[in-house]
Amino acid sequence: MSPSISILNQPHLPALEPFRAAVPPVLTRLLHHPDYFPIRTWSRIFKSDSGEDGYFANTLASPSTIPHVCTLRRQPELLAPLSDAAPAWPAPTSVSQIENPDLYLVLQLATPGISGHPSTAHGGLLATCIDEAMSYAVALRAPETGAAGALSAHHPRGMLYTAQLDIRYRAPVVVPSYTLVQAKVLARVGRKFWVHAQILQPDEMAESQLSVTTDAIAFWLQTKASL
Repeated sequence: MSPSISILNQPHLPALEPFRAAVPPVLTRLLHHPDYFPIRTWSRIFKSDSGEDGYFANTLASPSTIPHVCTLRRQPELLAPLSDAAPAWPAPTSVSQIENPDLYLVLQLATPGISGHPSTAHGGLLATCIDEAMSYAVALRAPETGAAGALSAHHPRGMLYTAQLDIRYRAPVVVPSYTLVQAKVLARVGRKFWVHAQILQPDEMAESQLSVTTDAIAFWLQTKASL
């Protein structure tokens, strides 16, 4: 199936609507950045025939959890070439922000449905959001595997699975809030992918800036269609 008709390549402007008001200016600028465009968030579409994505499309799609999500992908011609060597492991130890991410998730985080400590997002929820962003970043890079291929309009993430996820929680994520997840594929060796992702929130001291609250690296595997 041609990548041109993939959900990952089709602009979806309605995704911007819930974020047109009340979003911090630093995120508003990102929503209209010329290097990125909104696409449909595949995991927010519940697949009733299989039950797939019930967690992100139903459980985490309520007024008290994550009411709205906008996925922004980098223009295809601007995606950076991938390294063919695995990066250093474990997770990055620097808090410098990822440059030119492949993909962003802009999230409206509510409360109390995702709270761990008071007014603080649960760490497991943050891991979920990172994993979702990574899945799309890998899907942008993964070759087709047939009818359920990574670039298929019916199943854009294809046979892609998280094999290892290493996270550094650097600062609490305050809720309710608007939060950003950014992800970038670092390297690919055959069917193996390494991805870097971060969660950012507007800085309490300077809302025009974003601070890294969570830093992660993961190893992803694209399995064969027969699995």
